[in-house]
Amino acid sequence: MMSTWRSFSRLLTCFVPDEWARKTEEAGQAWREKVAFCLIMLVANVGFLGFGGLIHTLACVDGKKFNDDDDIVGSIRDTVVESVTHEDPTCRALNTVALVIMFAIVAILAVQCLCSIIYLVRVGRWCCKAVRGKRLKDAKVIVMVPCYNEGVEELTKTIESVRDEEYPSKNKLLLFIADGNVKGRNSDGDENHAITPAIISELLGYERTDRDPMYSCSSTGYNEETKAPKGNRAKLYHGIHNGLNYMVIEKCGLPVNGDVGNRGKRDSQIMLSGLMNKLQHNVKFPPETPRHRDLNELERAADSALRELGFPLASDTGGEVVKYLMAVDADTRLDKESIIQMIYSMESKPKTLALCGETKVDNKNDSWVTKFQVFEYYTNHGLKKAFESVFGTVTCLPGCFTMYRLFDQDNEPLFACDWVCNRYAKNDVEIKTLHEKNLYKLGEDRLLTTLLLQKFPRMNLKFVPEAHCYTIVPDRMAVLLSQRRRWINSTFHNMLYLLGVGLPGICCCSMKFILILDMTGTLILPSSLLYVGIMIYKAINGGVMPSVTLVVLAFSVFVQLIAPLLKLKFKYLWSAVIYYVIGVPVFYFVLPIYSFWHMDDFSWGTTRQTAETQTADDDSIKATSTGESDEEGIRVL
Repeated sequence: MMSTWRSFSRLLTCFVPDEWARKTEEAGQAWREKVAFCLIMLVANVGFLGFGGLIHTLACVDGKKFNDDDDIVGSIRDTVVESVTHEDPTCRALNTVALVIMFAIVAILAVQCLCSIIYLVRVGRWCCKAVRGKRLKDAKVIVMVPCYNEGVEELTKTIESVRDEEYPSKNKLLLFIADGNVKGRNSDGDENHAITPAIISELLGYERTDRDPMYSCSSTGYNEETKAPKGNRAKLYHGIHNGLNYMVIEKCGLPVNGDVGNRGKRDSQIMLSGLMNKLQHNVKFPPETPRHRDLNELERAADSALRELGFPLASDTGGEVVKYLMAVDADTRLDKESIIQMIYSMESKPKTLALCGETKVDNKNDSWVTKFQVFEYYTNHGLKKAFESVFGTVTCLPGCFTMYRLFDQDNEPLFACDWVCNRYAKNDVEIKTLHEKNLYKLGEDRLLTTLLLQKFPRMNLKFVPEAHCYTIVPDRMAVLLSQRRRWINSTFHNMLYLLGVGLPGICCCSMKFILILDMTGTLILPSSLLYVGIMIYKAINGGVMPSVTLVVLAFSVFVQLIAPLLKLKFKYLWSAVIYYVIGVPVFYFVLPIYSFWHMDDFSWGTTRQTAETQTADDDSIKATSTGESDEEGIRVL
């Protein structure tokens, strides 16, 4: 399938010489695939705007303007009858297709609205203190926070919110994984006063020096010249600060020029999941057995530190182990009841594999860019995630606010099972195609969600609206473009991947059908906005807007406003005005076109700005892992 697509993309771009595409063959092929996607997007938009929109509306629809005394239902009925009985067979066919599409849109919006209402009026979610008592608070949870270039303000907010959670300190542990020795910049472009690992040490009250031991570990990176897997080194610190259990893993890099240890967020997640995988596997296969998996130096140190703090990841004696893993971004602030609400959902529904809460904008008043993101975040959770959660298939569990179940009822590993770990831990040198690079380099959170859906189809991925967090969103257009380029492209490629995954439902009443509609909608976002703009302009200037089109537009707006109205969150109404006036042109026109044209850009862009780097010492080097594979094919991490 992939080879067919590569050949097709080369055929579409055969008019471009190889030397014009890119310097290397791999980059040139990625460029050709990007251009092919852009041509498909262009054809889809021209087709929708032409045959499905303007030609149909201008040539085949006979309508009239609404007056105050018009019967809207009667007008819609007359429009439908006239459309399907048009004397011109071409117009009759176009009218029928347009009506089917519009009524399908209304039906999907109606179901989303119903799901949103169901989540808004759920009974018993705010469980009493007796139910939320000792039993729920006995479960041990690790809060994992990958970080890179964050400063004092963001890290302080995250640490304090975890410490202030209404969950026993003895049963929660904060795990920082610092992705290299880098110094970041704040939103104003000013340098942080120190590298991120040093800031963490100041906030958690431990001392770090250049003489601290460095432990060897593997990584997803590779040597640019030899293409061989490249290892890494890391320091480890652990302890208790103001009642909060913590462990910090600080990637340091190899003793070569310019290597500061940065390997990416996915690599940070794999550090923990790989350790879990080995420890849980070794419960069944002790050291004397041939299938035992050896830990590298960092994993041995991390296992010892976690056991010392009372958070073992596996136990061959049947003792209590960590039950849940919570993933949080370093610029995220948790609500005080987030953990207890998520654990309540996990405990009450054992078939729930993972779940996310509602993410809100923390810096909503920083700029006009942050203001129009407030309502978008609200509707994405209140409508889309609520709708997907009804089917138990939330297609994107955000890395900034998600909880995973580590074991099933039979004590078998879930999050760190061989199948998921082996696919998620794919080394960078193995990621070659445009599709794979968008999956692994830009959308690691969505990819992990997709793998969990594929491996555990009988378990559920849910949305818990009672659990809240607050995150920092881009406050400048350049940063927003960079962020959404990654999100849109990784989302589109993950939807392509999900087409081959078994999802619940049958035919038109299935998540796969909704997935196809989402993909189609992503492609034609620019033309749909142009179509609506033309219709509104035409109606304002005395022209005719078809009654069905008017009803679809009105219902679309109503569905997005129903959640804040029912919750009496009237502050979101002002955010909605900003969103429709400023945000819609950006999200529907600018971002899709920009993202697709930059589909072969796999960098994090302006999202991850750093000021300077600090390489690791040449001393204290220890042997690096070679990344062998054992007999079952699971990569040794």
